Amino acid sequence: MASSPSPSSSSAPSSASSPIDIPVAVRWTDLDAYGHVNNAAMVRLLEEARIAAFWKAPDEQIALGAPAPVAALPGGGTDSAVGTVIASQRIEYVRSMGHRRDGAVVRLWLSRIGGASLSVDYLVLTREDPEGQAPYARARTVVVMVDADSGAPVRLDDDSRRRLQEFAAQPLVFRD
Repeated sequence: MASSPSPSSSSAPSSASSPIDIPVAVRWTDLDAYGHVNNAAMVRLLEEARIAAFWKAPDEQIALGAPAPVAALPGGGTDSAVGTVIASQRIEYVRSMGHRRDGAVVRLWLSRIGGASLSVDYLVLTREDPEGQAPYARARTVVVMVDADSGAPVRLDDDSRRRLQEFAAQPLVFRD
């Protein structure tokens, strides 16, 4: 995990935070006719990183070697009483990313922890830019915790909020 030198930077979290770096594959099929990662594929890269960072696999899959998430959210999975829905997503493309056999690194952190929702901020980087000085994209996803049966929002309990606070940092600044 790495962080940028300045808490006011528009491209990375403050040095006091604990961002999570998740390696993701950039597949040949992620490219569009112009030779760069398509916007829909970028959403998938962010989703892959978010799932790896926050969603716990079922116990039987963990027993078979599935990795444990860095910062598990309460609930999740098909048999859980608590699920998540995406309320919004914003992606700002900084520069084009072509095919990379070495993949990408999605750095993410929580820029807001609300009553029943979280804002997850991201930088899409490569391994040669561990400080995040030249990201390919910046993004934010608002995730809402919901009751799996009714779909009603479910407030984060104090223990979950405390654990997630470790991954909180300054929000990204987007161009307008």
